[in-house]
Amino acid sequence: MSFYNFAIGLVSGVLKILTFYKVKGKENIPHEGAFLLCSNHRSWVDAIYLAAGCNRPLTFMAKEELFTVPVLGRLIKSLGAFPIKRGRGDAAAVMATLKIMKKGGTTLIFPEGTRMKNGQRKQVSSGIVRLAMQAGVPILPAYVSRNAVTYGKPIYYSEHMENAQNTQEMQKLADELMENIYSLGTVNKIG
Repeated sequence: MSFYNFAIGLVSGVLKILTFYKVKGKENIPHEGAFLLCSNHRSWVDAIYLAAGCNRPLTFMAKEELFTVPVLGRLIKSLGAFPIKRGRGDAAAVMATLKIMKKGGTTLIFPEGTRMKNGQRKQVSSGIVRLAMQAGVPILPAYVSRNAVTYGKPIYYSEHMENAQNTQEMQKLADELMENIYSLGTVNKIG
C-alpha cells in the first residue's frame, strides 16, 4: 500500500466519523483514463475532501509558497502535489500536468486559483479548458461544501477543438465550467 492510499484511507475514515462527510456522484468519476478534476475552493481542507471521495489517486497543483513550509512542503509533495506560480502563466506546471495526463493520471485544479468565501466568485482563465483540450482529457467538475463533495458528469471538449484559438469561445467554455461546478452545490443542496 502506498503512502498516498494509506493517508487518504485514514483521512476518509476520520472525516466520515467526525464530520458526517458525504460523497455524491461518485458514479461520475471515470474508472480509467486521464482527467482534470476541477472544483470550487472554499477551505484549505477542500483537496482532502476531494481526494477522500475520489476512487482514483490525485495529483495536485498547489501554490508554490506551500512548498517552502518545512514539514508541510515535504508532506504535500509525498502526496502528489506539485507547485504552481499563481497569477501568471506557469509553463512548468502545465508541462507537469500534461505529463501526468499522458500517463493516464488525474490532477486536481482549483480554477479560481484561490479560496473564495461567502459565495464570492471569480472569473477564471480560459487556460483550464485549453489545458484539457491540449491533453485530450475531460474535466470532471466537483463541488465541495462544509461536509460533502459532489462530482458531476465529465465534460468533453473535443467538439470545440476548431475553436481553440478563439479567445471569446474559450472564455465562454471556462465560464460554463464554473457555472457547472457551482450548480452542483445548488442542485444537490448539500451543507
